[in-house]
Amino acid sequence: MNITNEQADYLLKLPKKVVGKEGLLSRLTIEQKFLFNERFELVSEEEKDFTFLWEIRQSTKQTIRISLHFQENDSKIGLLRVDFNGGHKNPEAITEYLPERFHPYAGKEFSNKEHHIHYHVDGYKPLAWAIPLADDSFEIKAIDENDFNHCFADTIRLFAQTVNIETEITINTLFYE
Repeated sequence: MNITNEQADYLLKLPKKVVGKEGLLSRLTIEQKFLFNERFELVSEEEKDFTFLWEIRQSTKQTIRISLHFQENDSKIGLLRVDFNGGHKNPEAITEYLPERFHPYAGKEFSNKEHHIHYHVDGYKPLAWAIPLADDSFEIKAIDENDFNHCFADTIRLFAQTVNIETEITINTLFYE
């Protein structure tokens, strides 16, 4: 299945709620742990046929990936992903579907310390295009190693807000001060 850039934007903006055992959740408490690896199913009350997958992953090397996928039948299409401490290389080719803001980053290779955000772009592999967080409106540009747990929790909440998750998210951080 292919979706256009406009459809991807529409799906990102749709209000979503986390699906729990008892139905749609108005609140969700996440227990932060190391290594963190959680997946949540989301649905939109406005478009009940649409389901989404919200994934939060942390590796032993402190790589953090937070992503949202649109799911249809057995396939999933990446809509948005934030990467901290993970490398990536953008495609070289610029097509008619590539928004202007990505053009300066054609062929760009991100080092592990170059935090970036991936977007769906029609005509390319899922989440093939990224731009530096420094050049994006996502407000958290880096994970503060001196306050890792709280910064990680803030990043999860900001991502949830960015993709319009209406479920209230509470995160019990790993260590309290």
